[in-house]
Amino acid sequence: MTDYILADEKKQFQSKNYKTTFSLFLFIIILIGLLVIGYICSNIVLMKLGYQSIELEQKRDQLLVERNHLEYSVERLSSLTRIEGIAKLELGMCRAENIKFIAMLPADLNIASMVAEMPSEEKGSRGYLQAGNTLQEFANLQFFRNQ
Repeated sequence: MTDYILADEKKQFQSKNYKTTFSLFLFIIILIGLLVIGYICSNIVLMKLGYQSIELEQKRDQLLVERNHLEYSVERLSSLTRIEGIAKLELGMCRAENIKFIAMLPADLNIASMVAEMPSEEKGSRGYLQAGNTLQEFANLQFFRNQ
């Protein structure tokens, strides 16, 4: 009988050993399967993001082309020759033959600070009166010079 009990204990020990080995094998298979599924999912997400970035780049390129077309349209529609043509044909306007420039002094100019100088003969050109520093910029303009 003792031999029979020992044989039952050996069978139980072997079945427990098989169960632990099988459960360990099953655990490793499930772990490897989860890792493979995670890897595949991450690759799917990366591919999806890649396609989205390609679509966004194409959309950006299309928008840049459209912007360039709109800028060209604005330049074409606001060109001076087109506006002049519309003014002549539709509004009956004509180009002025003589253009006169009138320079006006600012209203808040302090006249007491201006000093007038006579031009020197050394410069060799016919001169003009030149007022102090406040009007120096006006004096240097081409259409104020006597020729």
